[in-house]
Amino acid sequence: MGFLPKNSTSQDAMSDYLAVRDVQNFIREGGFAANNSSGWTWTDLRNINYFIENCNDPAVPEATRNNYLGIARYFRAYFYWDKVKRFGDVPWIGKAMNIDDPALTAGRDKRELVMDSVLADLDFACNNIITTNDASRTTITKWVAHAFKSRVCLFEGTFRKYHTGLNLTGSAAKWLTEAASAADQVIKNGGFSLNTAGGAGVSYRQVFTSNTPVASEVLQAAVADVNLGVLNEANWWWTSGTYGAKASFIRTFINTYLKLDGTPFTNDPNYRTILFKDEVKNRDLRLKQTIRLGDYKRISNGQQVPAPPVFSYTFTGYQPIKWTLDDMAFDAVL
Repeated sequence: MGFLPKNSTSQDAMSDYLAVRDVQNFIREGGFAANNSSGWTWTDLRNINYFIENCNDPAVPEATRNNYLGIARYFRAYFYWDKVKRFGDVPWIGKAMNIDDPALTAGRDKRELVMDSVLADLDFACNNIITTNDASRTTITKWVAHAFKSRVCLFEGTFRKYHTGLNLTGSAAKWLTEAASAADQVIKNGGFSLNTAGGAGVSYRQVFTSNTPVASEVLQAAVADVNLGVLNEANWWWTSGTYGAKASFIRTFINTYLKLDGTPFTNDPNYRTILFKDEVKNRDLRLKQTIRLGDYKRISNGQQVPAPPVFSYTFTGYQPIKWTLDDMAFDAVL
């Protein structure tokens, strides 16, 4: 069912466009400190570095070796981007260390060194990964590498531009240019397009609920497969009154959906007092595929039944459906 990895169903629980049951300790003043943090683990990095060091059999054609080295360096870039986002400066480790390696106690390296190394890894991946298409959307292709490079560079470029205290604003433009260039490669050569199957009234939500990835639009997916033990908890998270954060969209977020004529909803002088049944009319069709409206229906024992917002589940009435399946049978299944 679907293809959301477990953490993707709840990773926005601390965002400012959701009302939730509890304030997580991570953002509660005085509720979180270094001694109860997590994520400072390096096992995956050693595995990647070990592969990179030993992928050197001359009997294997160089292009083939470079393809797999490109995939390994893609994952090293992913590993380090995640670390830098979370911790800032971290030690750059480009080899598989043994237990007596003095580098085990080395300090953190400067952000510039680490992120320049990440960019070098991504450039190698983009230039050497051979596969350009994968119908299952579960493997790393050349276009996945370009798309990820664009995301990393956009993050780093904007971080440097707006965090002026780092004194790195002079290099921000370079990263933003790299982001645009990598995205342009995907746009012009990747062969992807927005999903239009079934029409604009359903095609947007299909991307998030289809049993298989919508290959025309999705570059890479974590596909849930019961036989592999890869599941997600989207329905339980978004429909249970006792599980999860009871996350509900807030009105200021819903206000950002344009009207069908392309004008802002907030242009209406009465937008603050318009009733729910009226405010959702003539809006961007993606809104109806994001939250429950009055005509939304679910499936119970094979029959369609009305399913307006349930206030034991939602604080605001803007109850998400974007990631969930309509069949109630999945609501309490992990």
